[in-house]
Amino acid sequence: MEKTTAIAQELQAALKEEEVPTKSVAAAQEFSGQSTSSSTDEPKRRESVLESNGYEVQKTIGTGAFSSVKKAFCKTLNHTVAIKIVSKQKATKEVRTKFLPREIELVRGLKHPNLIRFYECIETTMRFYIIMQYAENGSLLQLIRKEKFLPEKRAKSYFSQLINAVEYIHKMGVVHRDIKCENIVFDENFTLKLIDFGFARGNMLPVMAGGKMKPVLSKTFCGSHAYASPEILKSIPYQPQLSDIWAVGVVLYTMVFGRLPFSNQTNVVVLIKQVADGPKFPKDRCVSEECKYVILRILRPAEVRISIEEMRRLPWLNEEDSGYDEAAGFEKRYEKKMKLDHGPELSCNVMAVLGGAVAPVKNYNTCSNSDDVDAGKINSGKITSEQQQQQPRQQSTTSPSVLNRKLAVPK
Repeated sequence: MEKTTAIAQELQAALKEEEVPTKSVAAAQEFSGQSTSSSTDEPKRRESVLESNGYEVQKTIGTGAFSSVKKAFCKTLNHTVAIKIVSKQKATKEVRTKFLPREIELVRGLKHPNLIRFYECIETTMRFYIIMQYAENGSLLQLIRKEKFLPEKRAKSYFSQLINAVEYIHKMGVVHRDIKCENIVFDENFTLKLIDFGFARGNMLPVMAGGKMKPVLSKTFCGSHAYASPEILKSIPYQPQLSDIWAVGVVLYTMVFGRLPFSNQTNVVVLIKQVADGPKFPKDRCVSEECKYVILRILRPAEVRISIEEMRRLPWLNEEDSGYDEAAGFEKRYEKKMKLDHGPELSCNVMAVLGGAVAPVKNYNTCSNSDDVDAGKINSGKITSEQQQQQPRQQSTTSPSVLNRKLAVPK
């Protein structure tokens, strides 16, 4: 009797999910005495959730601990999209009830040329289906690893697009809190797109307190060590907009020098010393003094860190030359190399999209899961808190061949 009830429940759940319940149907037929040998008696295949909503799934382009990303064709939009599928059964309660709803709510309200576009979210009894723009040309990290470093003028173009995106979300009261090369991708025209709002937070505009406008501070310490601002490394409440700007500076340095300015190791004491000493500029790269000055103005303590508005007035970003002439044919060369070395799979890998704690499809080095917990201490690459220790280790979906080639860091 219990077995029959379990099968009935499984069948009901599968039907609600609108997927083919082949095993459940066969088992139910067996218990009811129906024959399963004749092909004419087999039930017709039901449309899946995605098919019934006009999506033709083509292939899986990445998998994670409790999510996967599929490439699909949208009949309504008449173009390719990326669909992240999050399993409710495998996801933690905090992901289901806090991080995922927050991320969906944020990306739904953000629209900018340099942000990955969100189309819709379909929720069923078993899964979330998040449909978003497809990034054909991979991530900035893949690009730097392939090209070793970017020509300064090309880096300037990408940097300008990046700060456009960051300035926009900040004006919308949203902070990203995980800006890094992996979370920057390119569409078919090599337009830069900032992705992954898994650790983003809204309602972060300054508030009136004591007759003065004061910033809202964050106590959630998340992101990678190499991109973490000094205030995050020291585990003190911080202004997340300024930490986003710090990470933008790390991205700029990495683009023009082809290496990280600071180590990605988990020894926070060493990292804090490196950060306090400031970035070192390798002599094997020809980078203008104007560009170096921008980096130095960004990678400074929070109280003297430059704002995006101030960046725009600096000579390096004020120049009229966009840099496209020097980089003519750059996109085609990159696309050809990616296909030759890794095939089409790697060049269209968009698993970074909307990853992180909301759908752990990448490997985060540090992250605290709650804005309400006290400031934790970074230990062995993680923020230690009771909630964090209960989280499963997040999986990386980057190609193994890419993971094996680490970005160089200063010694």
